[in-house]
Amino acid sequence: MTVRIALLFLILFLRIVPGLAQEKHTYSLQEAIELALQNNPEVLIDQREIESARGRKLQATSLEQPELTFGWEGIPSGEPISRADERTISLDQNVEFPYKLLLKKDISNREIDIATENLDRTKALITAEVKKAYFRVSHQSKLVETLESTLELLNEFRDATLFKYRAGDLPYFEVVRGKVEIAKTQNEIIEAKKELVSVKSEFNLLLGEKGFEEFELEDSLSYVPFEKSKEQVVQELTQKNRTLKIAQLSRERENKNLKLAQSGFIPDLRFSGGFLSEAGGKFTPSFEIGFTLPLWWWNPKGEIQENRANLKIAQARLKASERIIRSEIERAYELAKASQEQVLLFEQTLLGEIDEELESGINSYQNNQIDALNLLDIYRTNKTSQIEYYRTLYNYRTALADLEVAGEENQ
Repeated sequence: MTVRIALLFLILFLRIVPGLAQEKHTYSLQEAIELALQNNPEVLIDQREIESARGRKLQATSLEQPELTFGWEGIPSGEPISRADERTISLDQNVEFPYKLLLKKDISNREIDIATENLDRTKALITAEVKKAYFRVSHQSKLVETLESTLELLNEFRDATLFKYRAGDLPYFEVVRGKVEIAKTQNEIIEAKKELVSVKSEFNLLLGEKGFEEFELEDSLSYVPFEKSKEQVVQELTQKNRTLKIAQLSRERENKNLKLAQSGFIPDLRFSGGFLSEAGGKFTPSFEIGFTLPLWWWNPKGEIQENRANLKIAQARLKASERIIRSEIERAYELAKASQEQVLLFEQTLLGEIDEELESGINSYQNNQIDALNLLDIYRTNKTSQIEYYRTLYNYRTALADLEVAGEENQ
């Protein structure tokens, strides 16, 4: 009885384990994007950059450490320090002029904003890369499906030519033509599958998974209408462009740095408070106020000159970014619209005409109205049209992904 139970469990195990091993994960486009953003090292680095900028803000806006001192002056020879003429206990604190601290706070806030925008920019670029990789896998899968479907048609064509050859209605050379076309299509399927393995591996790595893991895609490669005008797209994408925002924040930061350098001629303060004892008497409170003297003018003057130049550089970069980013958005828009026109050409005209031609060609061949060579040409045209359609779809969806991040590559 025990042996039978053990054997039953072994059979169930052997049936379940292969099923588990063959289980494939199915990714929607949104799931793939979220997984990539979660695992991408550039995102993790940029998140730490924000923490680093916040840490620098704490440093920039904090006061210097106070200094506690004890002093004994006029100690008689051979006497203990308690017999000193003067005994002092003091606490000293250097304080920058408040205006300087406010400027440092503003500069640090700009640094945090720049780091935050850079993180958003990285996420946007990675999102676009995931979309393109997702569509690339989908496109390659459609290519394999198209070729395999064509192979089925060619096998039917081969069977039909063999039947006619045996009936004496066709020369054997027509059969050979069909076999050669089948072999050619089989080679194309092999190459397409090799490329599918490659793009799947790249997709897995982009998501932070192992390159060899199998998966399926939930969202198909399909047409998504795009009806916005150029003016609307340029305005929307320019307003939310992260690279442009970084350039604007950099200009503001350099402007604050220049003001901070110009404040170098403003004296800083020094406060000192404590207790004083003379001739061994009681301790009495004491207080001092001092300030720095900016006598050595060449240091702040040099800082002003440096930061004024940095501000001009930031302004020049901002102007260049505005011009380049607008141009990139317009170029990406035109490419997306051109790709959309190609997709609509296939969907509204070519695909329907080619399907009708294929059906008509098969019927004509069966009724001996066209020869095998003409039918092979129809098969080739049908295969080419399907391949080009999916390529056009892929180009269109990729163009839309590129449009979303147009100008973000410029730094």
